[in-house]
Order: sequence, then structure tokens, then C-alpha cells
Amino acid sequence: MRSHRSPLPAARREGQDAGSLLLRSSLMRALFLSLLLSTSLLAQSYDSAIRTLEQFVPEEMNAQRMPGLSVAIVHGDFHWSRGFGFADIENEVRASSESSYRMASVTKPMTAVAILELAEQGKIDLDAEVQKYVPYFPRKAQPITIRQLLSHQGGISHYRDYMKEGRIKEPKSTREAIALFADFDLVAEPGTKYSYTTYGYNLLGAVIEEVTGKPYGAFLTDAVWRPLGMTSTIMDDPRAIVPHRVQGYVLENGQLRRSEYVDVSSRFAGGGTRSTVVDMIRFVEGLAAGKVLDRATLERAWTGAPTRDQRRTTYGLGFGVYSRNGRWAVAHTGSQQETRTSLLYIPSERFAVALASNFEDARLYVFEEKIISLFLGDPPPVNARADREADDDVWHAIQNTYSAGLMHYDRHGKALTADPRELKAAFTYFRDALTDKKRIANGVQPLAGEAFVKVGSSMAATLAAANGGSLDVYHREGALRFFADYARIAKQHRFDPSLNARIAQWSAEWNRAWTPELQFLNITSAAALDVFERHRDALAAATIKPDFTRSLTAFAEERAEQRDLPTALRAATLGVSLYPRSASLHGVLGILHILNGNLEQGTALLRTSARLDPNGFASRANLERIARDLPPEAAATVRAFASQ
Repeated sequence: MRSHRSPLPAARREGQDAGSLLLRSSLMRALFLSLLLSTSLLAQSYDSAIRTLEQFVPEEMNAQRMPGLSVAIVHGDFHWSRGFGFADIENEVRASSESSYRMASVTKPMTAVAILELAEQGKIDLDAEVQKYVPYFPRKAQPITIRQLLSHQGGISHYRDYMKEGRIKEPKSTREAIALFADFDLVAEPGTKYSYTTYGYNLLGAVIEEVTGKPYGAFLTDAVWRPLGMTSTIMDDPRAIVPHRVQGYVLENGQLRRSEYVDVSSRFAGGGTRSTVVDMIRFVEGLAAGKVLDRATLERAWTGAPTRDQRRTTYGLGFGVYSRNGRWAVAHTGSQQETRTSLLYIPSERFAVALASNFEDARLYVFEEKIISLFLGDPPPVNARADREADDDVWHAIQNTYSAGLMHYDRHGKALTADPRELKAAFTYFRDALTDKKRIANGVQPLAGEAFVKVGSSMAATLAAANGGSLDVYHREGALRFFADYARIAKQHRFDPSLNARIAQWSAEWNRAWTPELQFLNITSAAALDVFERHRDALAAATIKPDFTRSLTAFAEERAEQRDLPTALRAATLGVSLYPRSASLHGVLGILHILNGNLEQGTALLRTSARLDPNGFASRANLERIARDLPPEAAATVRAFASQ
């Protein structure tokens, strides 16, 4: 850079410098005051969010009959944590942010980080066969690599008989834990299919021990937990004295009971740890800060791993990866006796929420969605569905393009490609996919050149340029607003006029149906069903309507477990009337009618559920599971249907 010499006399320069200093000083004071004001407003915003949350949580816990819950949140530099309810009902011990819960499958990301650290150190080759490190594990029909185990693509079976394998009461050594599944056949050829498995992660735990010569827990303490400041994370030992250990509970026949005792050492690297919500937050914060893994390694771990035929899954190397309203999200949940856990991180917002409950029937996603709405302003993730299959196909193309494309832009800050020829081909693919289910299914996949990702991320880049860089409105208002705004401003790579007209029609219907009252509705009481009744006409008239099938199904099942059959029947009946193509709602309504003595009507509804989705609610395996918890006559009817 060339220096610039002022032509002004020295005295003038000095006077000007003094004036400049005064000016800069004034600007600094103004900036400081502005910063104080913005910090004050931000603190007020957080205070308001916390007050709302502290009112919501006890109400929702009461609706779910949850004994205890601990919550931790981080948003940028803001940290907050608290416990609600009881860690131990019998001894009236309150839950706190330091309550120690079983982590269940939230253990898996910790195991993955340990493996990836060893890979960075050159001690593990991720593409080597597992027998290189665990020679006592028998070879299978095809080789299994470490990378495939990390992404649940190793073909290793999950529990085959959970009533036996999931209820082990004796402590198991690593070799004994591996022996439980060592002779199982593979469920799929490695690398060809995502198939979730705790046993596969136990095998990774054995790899860690063989490579390091240390017990799994000792190595995790040295390599992961201590470096990340996770001072309360340990292996679950039922005989150890554990500060703040919670007591687990389950709902049985409408009554709250203590959880069945099991020893989880048989699930050691797949679900055998114990921790706190504060440590869960430290885990993701430390990873994001680069404390234990290189950035490139973490990026691979937080990217959905493709199968051999180039279909990208929603699981990376130890972490679930998905688009939440177009935001890149990394997450994992856990479920076993005594506990339910959930950890979610949205990197672009430096936002994380950790939840742990000592209630096996807890629906933690309800709390998670409330927290996200309070801190980020986003509504719960909204899927939608149409009554006509053809409309449903077009919607899925739109939704997939929005979710995958906007997530790519949220993660990388740019479109997947700016090459005009690639974009033209991608937009052509999108146009042709609208009448082709296979193209829609493959649109986000590498095997189709990630055409939908290219289209959606290019749309996001165009909209960001028009909106001063902000895309928050699309995270909040969804795919139809995303497409409608793009159609309005796009100068090239435009959609067909017929599609734009359809989007405009759907948007008008959606805006009538998708009211603020519905956007943040939590279906936890009969009063929530009254809200649905008030919006029934608008919902019924919409070609594309918000999809509440998951919430209505869960609420109906929850009320049935609490012996409130009338409310359960009302929820499921309302759901079937609004969503006539929902297999889950037809299925749960069928079970409720059978419980109510209407065997013929209930069986007919189960038949409809099976026709809509043979592998869904009315599958033989699921009905057999449900029958175990039903009264004898109802169980016999359900089993008879399942055996057909």
C-alpha cells in the first residue's frame, strides 16, 4: 500500500488529528452506548424467553405425567440450565442441571469422536476391516469397515429380541458384550444400507480398547470428556456412588412405576454412559471450537454419509444430520430404561439444546421445539400433505428442494454451483421430476447430481442477495414462501408458469389454514383439539395442509396409556377426518376402537392402515409389540389380525 503525505501544514494536521480524535471518541461512545443498549435488549429478550419456558415446562410435564426433566441451552454467549420436577419422587429430590442421567444412545457420538481422534493420530484406518483391530470378531459374508460402522452401514444387526437382549441384569465385559451378537448374520451388505445398530457401536468400543490398550471409559475420559470439560460424564455403574443420580420411571397401565432394573454395561459404547445436560452442551460446544477434532474431520462427521450407490443418509459419522426448516442441524437422541435424552446443535446460530428426563415415555421433542421457537423464532418443523397423490408428489419436490437447498446455503453461505450449464440441467431435472416419483426420490441424492440441492441453494443465493443477506423469513415461513418469493424476482432459471400458478394457489390456501394459533400449537390437552375444530374448514379445504399426524398420533397414544379413552378417540377420529391417507392415525384409531369393544370397526381401520403402509403402524412386528400392553381380549384381536 502506498503512503499518502498530507499537503497541510503541521499545525493544521495536528489540529485535524485532535478533531479526528474527538470525533472518533464520540463515535466510540455512541458505539459503546449502542452496544450497551443492544446487550440490554438482548438480555431482556432472553429473560422473556426463559420466563415463558419456565411456565411452559411444568405444564407440559404435567400433561405427559413426567417426573423429572433437566434442560440446558446455549445461544452464542448465552448459557442457561435448570432442572424441573423430581429426580427421585420417593425421596423428594428435585431435578437440577447437575442431575445425572443415563445417556443411552447419546453415547454414540462420544464413541465416534474417540474413533475419529485415533484416526487423526494414524492409529486407526477408517477404511480398514474391523478384524484388523478386533481379531476375535468373526468374519462375515462381506468385509465391514470402521467407517461403515460409524455411519450404521456395516450391516450389523440391532437387537433381535429386545425382551431378552435389552433386559440384561448382569454386568458384561467387552468380550461378553460382543459375544451377544457375534454370531448374528448381517442384515444388509455393508455399505449398501443405513441400519441403526447399538451393537455396531459396541464393536467400535472394542476397537478403541484393542488399539489403545485401555478400557473404553478410561480412554474416553482422557481423550474426550476431560479435554471438553465434561467433568460429570462417566460409565454407568449401578453399584457406584454417583452424585445426583436420578431414579427412572415408566408409565404402566396408567400408573407411574419405577423403571425395570437393567445393567447397561452390555451396551457400553453404544449406550452405557451417564452424564448431565451441562456436559452435553460442553460436548458440542467443545467440538465446534475445535478442541479435540480438526475442522475437516468434524465436517465429515457432520455430513450425511452416502451409501455405495450414492444415496446420502441422514447420519454422518456418529451424528444425525438433517435440515430443520432449512437450517443445518446436528443431533442425537437416546432411549432406554430409566431415561430419554436429546441433544441438538444448529451451528450457524451457535445454538444448542440438551434435554434429559428420567421418564421412559417422555416426548422430549415437544420441549425442544418450544425452546427453538422461543430462541430462534422458528415454528416446529412443518411437513405438509395433500389428499391427492399427484399434489403430494409436487409438494415433496418443492419441500425437498427447499430443505436440502436452504440447508446447504445455511451451512456454506453459497450455492452448490454457480455454473450456468449445471444450473440449467438441475432446473430441467426439477421440472421433469414433478411427474416422476423416482426422480423426486433421487432429487437430493449424489446419484442424481444433487439436482434439488443445486436448485434450492441457487434460489437461496438469489433471495439472500435480494434480502440483504437474510433468509430468516424462509426458516420461519417455509417452502411455499421460499418458492413464491423466488418466482417473483427470478430473472433466469425460472419455473414454468403453471407451477408458479399452483404455488400461488397453495400459498393462499396455506395462509388461511396456517394461522399463528396453529403454528405454535402443542397438542397436549383436549383444549388443543378445540383449536383444530375451529380450523377444520380451512384445513379441509386446503390442497396442501400442515401435517399434524405425528402429534395427533402421539397424543392419542398418550391419552390411551393414561386411560382417557374418550379424548384419545376424539384425537384420532379428528386426525383421520383431516388426514385420510395417514396410516398411523388409522392404525391408532383401530386399536382404540378395539379397546372400546368395537372389534369389527377396529379391525377394518387396521386393514386400512396396512393398505396405506404395509411396513408402518399395522406391520406385524409393531402390532405384536402393541399387543403386549393390551388387555387380553383386545390383545387377542390384534394378534389375530397381525397373523393374517
